[in-house]
Amino acid sequence: MTDHAATFHALHTGPDLLILPNAWGAASAALMASAGAKAVATSSAAVAWAQGFPDGDALPTDRLIAVIADVVRVTPVPVTADIEGGYTDDLAELAETIRRVAGAGAVGINLEDGARDPDLQSPHASARADACAPSKSVRLGTSSA
Repeated sequence: MTDHAATFHALHTGPDLLILPNAWGAASAALMASAGAKAVATSSAAVAWAQGFPDGDALPTDRLIAVIADVVRVTPVPVTADIEGGYTDDLAELAETIRRVAGAGAVGINLEDGARDPDLQSPHASARADACAPSKSVRLGTSSA
């Protein structure tokens, strides 16, 4: 089996620009990979909308995990997942969600914590690091929502 985490890390170190097409489900991810994408990202808004939920931490995490697992199952390239704001302000729940996302096969996680209470941003960063420390296979990033 290909080491997707190592591949994803190598894609971040160049020399080529990493382009991450954003999928909303298994079919879109498979199409992107078949068109030559070197990695695929999930779009938090598109995943939520395709599941019938609004953007903004409204998607139930069980549905999120199922979509990520489906995308990973049909995609022969590394998958990184956008998990909105983590679906919670509870750090233990956030760490568990991150473990579940990694367990579903995602080798990257984007967490939109820029719109949260600034006092939560540092604890969110700590929770992300703690959740991934055992495997060290998940790359984390943040973005402002």
